[in-house]
Amino acid sequence: MYVSFETIPTFVWVFIVTYAIYLIKKPRLSKNEPPLIPYKYPIIGHTIDFLFNPENFLAECRQKYGDPFNIYVFGQVNTIVGNEIAHEVYQSDTFSLSVATRDSFPLYRVLRSLDNPETMESLIKAIREGITAKLPLYTGRMQKQLMGYINKEIGDCPKPKLIDTAADNFASMIARPVADVLVGQEISKNEDVIKAFADFTKDFASILAIPPILSFIHPKVHTQVITLPLRFGFNPILKHMITLKKHLKPVLEKRLKEKKILGDKYEPPLDIIEYFVNDLENETKVITEGYMNKICDFIFITVVASIHTTSRQLSSALYDFAGRPELWDDLYEEQVRIDKESDGELTSQHVNKMVKLDSFVRESLRTFDAVAAIPQKCMDSYTFKNGMTIPKGRTVLTYLSDIHYNTTAYGPNPRSFLPHHGMENNIPASKTDKNYFIFGSGKHACPGRFFAVNEIKIGMHKLILKYHIKTPSGKVEKKVFHGPLAEPPITGLIFENR
Repeated sequence: MYVSFETIPTFVWVFIVTYAIYLIKKPRLSKNEPPLIPYKYPIIGHTIDFLFNPENFLAECRQKYGDPFNIYVFGQVNTIVGNEIAHEVYQSDTFSLSVATRDSFPLYRVLRSLDNPETMESLIKAIREGITAKLPLYTGRMQKQLMGYINKEIGDCPKPKLIDTAADNFASMIARPVADVLVGQEISKNEDVIKAFADFTKDFASILAIPPILSFIHPKVHTQVITLPLRFGFNPILKHMITLKKHLKPVLEKRLKEKKILGDKYEPPLDIIEYFVNDLENETKVITEGYMNKICDFIFITVVASIHTTSRQLSSALYDFAGRPELWDDLYEEQVRIDKESDGELTSQHVNKMVKLDSFVRESLRTFDAVAAIPQKCMDSYTFKNGMTIPKGRTVLTYLSDIHYNTTAYGPNPRSFLPHHGMENNIPASKTDKNYFIFGSGKHACPGRFFAVNEIKIGMHKLILKYHIKTPSGKVEKKVFHGPLAEPPITGLIFENR
């Protein structure tokens, strides 16, 4: 190969720049940190193994170096915490999920209320007081909304019908009861609002499609680049905001008017927007544009935290059911018995009696989720009980496979599907513990998990009663992995009338 004299300086500069980046980005650990796993490639570190072989890579690291350990991915050191250490992270106020996700999922660029640190506190309070505490009151409405979707989107299946699940993983199904609870029964009948709720997270995620290559320089560089479209006017989710405002504003104005006229005789509707407007911090006499922005931000933050994850979990549970014919009769018999007891109208007591289905859902959740996920940002230097210390600013990832597949809790074959484990051990699907982190744990546990589990159970109850459900292969379909993150299978499901 001929190399001209003029090309030599180019090679020299490339070498100098590459070496400078290597020196700048070379990880420097402080004293008493968890061990940094050795890597072959400067700058790249463990990125390739973490993206393309996360299960085997992290298992080998865990076996050789214990819990916790450090890996070097996309130019940043991340601490991986597993079965022995993770519970410490979730019991401490030193770690923040919201801060950790700002760079990788910069929703605050669109929902400005997220810039206020009190927003998440208000959201958690609203979910606990406005939804979880009143869950029995929502049960009837929930099943009505779910049946509306089932009858419309799946419908009558006298012959086997293949339903595509890849498009939204039943997001439209989950969006209906969520809309009912958030914005009320009147607005939740509007198909445009349902579509806005179902598509919001998916459309925002389209902005994040660029791989975080620029994070090798710095995470903020990547964030600045992926959010450029927003700053230049391309906002694929603005239409959803406009849709919600259009239908929500007249309802809010009507309620304020009725409240003023009726006074103490006013009967407040049961939904989160009523909870929001009755909260002293959010009281208003006039529905201004600023007030609409605030309440719509509040609603869509809840949508992001609920619909996408719950619909994925429902979809995965249906695949687990469809691919395991040995479980069909047992689960069907329980649903038939409860349907007869309830005369087709479920109450919270009937949902609580679905112990076999609850145990099945718990096991589906345990075996579904990512290899490693749930980033937490260390807000101050923190020392684990084993004496290891991590610095302020460090991102901590939960090694979910190490937690959900540990032999102490789940026996000698923890990767096998154990449909009766929750029932035999009296552990409901919504209960978090040190061996089950699907909803987080401790102070960082998801406040909406009770509602989410009820949605999944009621949805599966109605579907199992109405249809035979199978996979195209007749077997358990493989999940789709994007790096260490899991998605439900994309093969579709076959429905046939019982």
